This record gives sequence, C-alpha cells and structure tokens, in this order.
Amino acid sequence: MGLDVQKISSTASGAIAWPVMILAHNEERHIEACLDSIFSADPGAPLEAYVMANGCTDDTEDLVRRYSKHNPSVHLVSIKLGDKCNAWNVFVHETVPSQCPGQSIYFFMDGDARAAPGSFSAMAKVLESQPKAHAVGAPPASGRSMAHDREELLRERGLVANLYALRGTFIERCRALDVRIPLKLEGDDGLIGALVRWDLDPRQPMNPQLIAPCADAGFLFESFKISRPSQWLAYWKRMVRYGRRRYEFAILGPRLSVGGLAALPKDIRDIYRDADKLDLKWDGIYTINNWFALREMRRLARNP
Repeated sequence: MGLDVQKISSTASGAIAWPVMILAHNEERHIEACLDSIFSADPGAPLEAYVMANGCTDDTEDLVRRYSKHNPSVHLVSIKLGDKCNAWNVFVHETVPSQCPGQSIYFFMDGDARAAPGSFSAMAKVLESQPKAHAVGAPPASGRSMAHDREELLRERGLVANLYALRGTFIERCRALDVRIPLKLEGDDGLIGALVRWDLDPRQPMNPQLIAPCADAGFLFESFKISRPSQWLAYWKRMVRYGRRRYEFAILGPRLSVGGLAALPKDIRDIYRDADKLDLKWDGIYTINNWFALREMRRLARNP
C-alpha cells in the first residue's frame, strides 16, 4: 500500500487532540493555505493534522514536511496509490488505530479547501449537543452558488468532502465492520453520508437526523472561473466526473439495499458491467457530459 507515516507526535500540552484528516493529491497550490486555515480557525485548540498525500508527483509532500518542522502538529502520511478513497480507508483503518485512537470526534477535509474561523469548535459543539447524530456537515462559505448550496446543505442535512466530522464511535464501528470505500469511487462523500444515514446498514431506510448540520462552520475554496480558458478543460472533466458519480450510485445503491455492507465492491469499476442497464436521460445541458460518463464506464467494463 506504500504507507509511510512521518513526524507523528502528541500535542505538547498532552490534551486530547482533535484529528483532522486532509486528502491531498497534487495539492502544492493549496495545501499550505489549507493547513494555515486549520490552525487559525480555532487558535489554541488541540488540533492534529494528518495530510494523506496519495500518489503525489508534485511538491505537496515536501511542502508538508517543511510545514511540519515549524508545526509539530502536522503529520505527513505518504501513500503511493493515488486514490482518495484508499486514502480515507488508510486513515480510518491504519492511521487512527496507530496514531490517534479513541477520539470523540474526527474531522475530514479536502486539501484544496480552507476552514472558516471557528469551524472545528462549532462542529464539536453541535455533535455534543446532538448525541444521536453520527456526523456533522459544514456548508460552503464561498462560491458563486454559495447561498443556494448553503441553504440546501442545512435543510437536507448534507455532508460534503470539503469539511465534515464523524463521531469517534462511528469510526470505531467502521473499523469493527471493516467498512472501506470502494477504490475509484467518484462520490466518496456521498457514500459516507449515506452510510451515516443508514447507520451502517444499507438494508434499512435512511435517517437524515443522523447527520447534524452546523451553520456556524464553513469551508472556502477556489471557484472555477469560466472566463479563464485555461480552466475550461478542468471544468469539463469535473462535469463528466459528476455524471459518473450519478451513475455509480445508480448501480451501487440497489446492490447495497439487498446485500448490505457485504455488497460493497473493493473497486467501483468491478460493478461497471451493470452500466449497460442504465439509460441516458435528458438532463438539459448536462446530458452531453452524462453521455461521456456513461460511455467511459461501459468502455472500462469491457476493457478493465
């Protein structure tokens, strides 16, 4: 798996740490700003950042190493395989038990996001005040559609990968049940949110109350600028990934409702053969990127 944990240490004060997992694949442009935002969000809070650098070919790892020299609460977890789902699995099943076991709350972030001031303490308070909830979702604090997306996440009790928290007991249950996110899955946060609402049993109805939204937390990110031609290709690829995310859940959901956690594939591409059963439906301007996504899934099913 190529796991290499570097500079692991406890907090200088000996206080119980709040672990923050950061998914980072070639994030040299954003990782320092991400780390800065974590430690400035709640000054004095016992935060420990674990950067899950997966398959990086840029300077992400070197930047984290240099950062950790000035902040011993930053730890580099170097993973050879470039896959965000595998990195999440490594954190839950290897990093947590060896480096930060038994915590009451675990925070999760994307390496290209930044935490808004007060986010971690606000999310911890929400989780403490709602003992039945397994997770806390943070809304966006930037972006062109921020107001709409923020209102939707708070209303629907959503969870997105940019910033969220999971209760420690939920993490322990994931480890005990050997819950692992399928490799190459596009919607990792969507599946994690679903597993929370299912209370780790996909054969039962979802309970939205198991995710608690936190209006006082938030994340910031760098928006795509359509006015910049250099970003058009990246935007197109993102829209195709969104299409693939939709279709992946269309074939994964029915399997889980029947087989439960045992139906989770090791690699999401293992069930791409079911993509032949899916129909392309009209979705306005997004129909074309959905068509490309479905075509790619069917191609990979024929030629894995």
